[in-house]
Amino acid sequence: MRPFQKTIVARSCAELYGEFVKTRRISDARIERFYGAEGYDVYNPSVPFEWEGETFLAGRVEKRDSELSEARFFVRRADGWHLAEGTARLPLQDPFVTMIDGRLVLGGVRVEFTEGGGARWHTEFYAGSPYDLRPIACGPDQMKDIRLLQLSDGRIAVMSRPQGRSMEQYGCISKVGFTIIRSLAELSAETIERAPYLEKLFLDTEWGGCNQLHLLKNGKIGVIGHKSCRTGTGKGAALHYYGIAFAVDPETRALTQDEMIVSSDCFPRVEPKRSDLADVTFTAGIERHADGTARVWTGLSDTHVGSLEIADPFLPFED
Repeated sequence: MRPFQKTIVARSCAELYGEFVKTRRISDARIERFYGAEGYDVYNPSVPFEWEGETFLAGRVEKRDSELSEARFFVRRADGWHLAEGTARLPLQDPFVTMIDGRLVLGGVRVEFTEGGGARWHTEFYAGSPYDLRPIACGPDQMKDIRLLQLSDGRIAVMSRPQGRSMEQYGCISKVGFTIIRSLAELSAETIERAPYLEKLFLDTEWGGCNQLHLLKNGKIGVIGHKSCRTGTGKGAALHYYGIAFAVDPETRALTQDEMIVSSDCFPRVEPKRSDLADVTFTAGIERHADGTARVWTGLSDTHVGSLEIADPFLPFED
């Protein structure tokens, strides 16, 4: 088993990427096809999930020249993903899903644009089915990347991602918080805001967050996330987002060292929404397979969805 440690070493995007390109083993990298949303980009998806015998995926649907988004459901067919008629549509960015108490829980970021080009946002949570979702909770203002996982005893693990003004006292860009609540009734902005931090995931000058949580067979939590940085200045500045994996012991809060699992150059090149987004891989999560492999699902350059096969990154944490 890979070691769980109270304190890990913050490693840069450049260091992780340098290791990744030397050892990566990927296969079947492809750009996913979407139908029924012609004239719009579909990107930053949820992972696929099963509902009443069919496979669904929620995607961020958006015009190329706009940030006004909807979260829409697509259903898998032989030739790709087709817009699922009659399903819910919500004014959210970057949808994600999990199952809690037998219900589908969908979250996403609601953004309100202000005069002068500014914006405010918060994460919203809905529960039900792809056809009928009802609001259940909101996260704190200006917080994205909040993720949930039901544990074997029914409690719910919550990962948060404080950023902005709350990070000024730490002299960094962002942290990841972790807490456990007894039920969805305890999910609130205050509870999420108070989640104690998991330290040393990011350098002070870089940032990231959690995108998907898996309950491992030994009770640990496998985390798929992203680690991000910026290079260059002015008009030449570029964003770099990479997919990472690590694990957390929910009882002791010990962590494993994070490892990179995917980067944008694992895929055929796609046209980005803007030039500074060409190297953005916003990883939704993985589907684990019985043969020791996993399929990664990720947004690419704010315009497409990609998927590929890798070795299951959580197997070393379950031995």
